[in-house]
Amino acid sequence: MASSLLLALLVAAGGFRADLTSRLNLRWAEPDSVRLSWFQTRAALVFEPLRADRVESRVGVGLRFDAFPALASALEPGAADIEPVELLLDEAYVRLFDLVPGMNLGLGRQFVHWGAADAVNPTNWLCPPDYSDPLAWDARRPSWLAHLEYTPVSAFGLELAWRPVFSPALTSTGGWFPVAGFLPTEEQLRSGLVQRFIEQGVPPDSAAAWADRYSVTIGEDSRLPGRALSDGSWGGRLKSRLGVFDISAGMLRGYDFLPAATPVTTVRPETQELDFSLVTRYPRATFFGADFATDLFGVGLWVEGAWTRYDDSLPGDRLDIIGGADYTLAGIYANLQYLRGRFPLALARASGETSGDYLLGAVERRFLGERILARLGGVVEVTDGSWGLLPLVRWSPFGGVEMELGGLLFAGEGEDAFAPLERHDEVYLGIRYRF
Repeated sequence: MASSLLLALLVAAGGFRADLTSRLNLRWAEPDSVRLSWFQTRAALVFEPLRADRVESRVGVGLRFDAFPALASALEPGAADIEPVELLLDEAYVRLFDLVPGMNLGLGRQFVHWGAADAVNPTNWLCPPDYSDPLAWDARRPSWLAHLEYTPVSAFGLELAWRPVFSPALTSTGGWFPVAGFLPTEEQLRSGLVQRFIEQGVPPDSAAAWADRYSVTIGEDSRLPGRALSDGSWGGRLKSRLGVFDISAGMLRGYDFLPAATPVTTVRPETQELDFSLVTRYPRATFFGADFATDLFGVGLWVEGAWTRYDDSLPGDRLDIIGGADYTLAGIYANLQYLRGRFPLALARASGETSGDYLLGAVERRFLGERILARLGGVVEVTDGSWGLLPLVRWSPFGGVEMELGGLLFAGEGEDAFAPLERHDEVYLGIRYRF
C-alpha cells in the first residue's frame, strides 16, 4: 500500500519514463543439445518529481525478472525462489544549476560519465561497471556522489567528485559466464599435498595415505573497503574544447572495481588439517587518465588512456588505452578500435590475466527509413588469435518499440582470452519498449 502511494505521488508530481526490455538466449554446446542460457526481463522506471529552471531531481527504480527458478528447497518453495526478482535503486539525486554562473552541483545517486571512447572507457572511474548482462559492455551502475561542475567559459571546464561509499562491479551470473576454477577442488588440494610430501622424501604410497588423513576446508575471505571518511574516493578532471578538439585530463583516488585475489594455503601437520582461503580485496589505487576526441573531415577520432597505480605492489600497475575511428560512407557506418586493457567478455580467462590486446570493429547499415538496422560486430585478441563475432538485426516497427535478432560466436583454446566462451554459440531474441 505504501509503495503504491509513493509511486502515485511520484508520477503525479512530475515526469515519468519507462524502459522495458526482454531477451531470450538459445545456446548449443553440441549440435544435438540446445538450451536456454538467458531469459530475463528488465524494467527501468524514471521519475522527475521536481523540475524548475535551476533545480532538477530524479528518482529511478530498476526491476530485473529472471525466468529461471532457483529453488533453495523443494519442500518449501517460496515465491522469491520460483519467480526471482531484483529491485535496484538507480538514480536518486538533486542537481542545482548556476549556484554561481557556470557552476552546477549534483548530490545523490547519479551517473557521471568520464571518457570520450566508444563502449570501453578506461577513465570512467566514478560509476561501477555492470557486467550482469554479458551483451551490454558499456553498462554502468550509478554511484552516491557529490559532483561539482564549473564551466566559467565555454572552452574550459572543471569537475570535482567525492564518492563516500564504494560499490564493486556487478558480474554476470554463473549460469551464463563460466566462474568455475577460481576455487580449487578438494581433490586438487590433496594432490598438491601428496606432491609436497614426496618432495620432502616420503614414498609416494605413504604420501597418498598421509594426505587422505587430512581434513580439507575451502573458503573465501572477501572484504569491501571500510566506511571511514578516509576510505572514500575523490578526484577531478580538467576539460577543454580547442576548435574541433575535445581534451580532458584527470585523476581519482579510490579503489579498483574488480577484486584482486590471493590464494592462501595453510597446512597444520599437528592436527592434520589443510585450509585453503581465497583472499579477495578491492585494491586501493590512484588513477590518472586523459582523453582526446575530434572530428576531421567527417571521420570521428578518439584516444583515451588511464594509468592505475596500486598502493599494494601485488596487483601490478596497469595501463589501459583505447583508440579508434568511425566513419559513415554511402549510408554504411564503420567503427574500428584498438584496446590495450580489460575487455568485459575476457575477464574469466584461465590464465587469470585480465588485460589483453584487442581489435574491435563493427559495420552497420540502416534500411526502410532507418526502421531496420543490420550490424556485424567482432573482436580479436591479437596476441593469441581468439575471436568473437556478434551479428545483429534490429527492427523498429513503430515509435518506442525495437525487436532484435542476434547471435554470438566465439573461438579460442587453452588460456586464450575467449577460450571460456568457445562453447557459447548462441542466438538471441529481444524486444524493447520505451515510453
